[in-house]
Amino acid sequence: MSLYIHPPGEGPGVVYLEHWSIREFENGKRFFVGFSRESQDGRVSTEIVELDGAARRGRTASGRIYELVGLNGYNSDAEYVFGCVATIIGGGGAWRNVTAELIPDCGVRGSAVTEDLSLEAAAQFLGVSRTFVRSLIDDGKLPSRIDKTGGGRIRRIPTSALRVYREKMRVRQRAGLQQMMEASERAGLYDAEIEDLPKRQRHEGENE
Repeated sequence: MSLYIHPPGEGPGVVYLEHWSIREFENGKRFFVGFSRESQDGRVSTEIVELDGAARRGRTASGRIYELVGLNGYNSDAEYVFGCVATIIGGGGAWRNVTAELIPDCGVRGSAVTEDLSLEAAAQFLGVSRTFVRSLIDDGKLPSRIDKTGGGRIRRIPTSALRVYREKMRVRQRAGLQQMMEASERAGLYDAEIEDLPKRQRHEGENE
């Protein structure tokens, strides 16, 4: 697994973090730990400088905004990254999980707004290309909105709509598979019928 470090000013301005927690070291510094929905990898933030527990949003020393999505929790990729950098960011000191202290309702799913996915994340969710997702939006098959948080313009698609469309894709795939199986069975029957057809008997002296 690779570790990606984004210096201030690089990388996304807003990070949507799933399976998140907040870790505090003996030196008083706090960090977000979780799974990035955008980059699909484990992430440890720079030091938290502002935190709005009710909104589940914080700003870090890098200037990025972190949105805490869904329930807090554990992610193996995030723990791997944290294990690699804990000694560095914590100065070798011990740490503790302060998630429940800072966000008492951390076990309750957050607002629906943070459940919207970016174009890239939506493509990964459906297992298709970003171009295909964009065409679905243009054709009115998927709703979307423009997120201007942090000064950017990111198109986002509701996860609920993506789940519905993914189920439609699966239904079509199952139907297509069933049709292929039926076609194969019919082909087998046709082969059997051809084999059972009476063969013409040639008489002596008859040309082929």
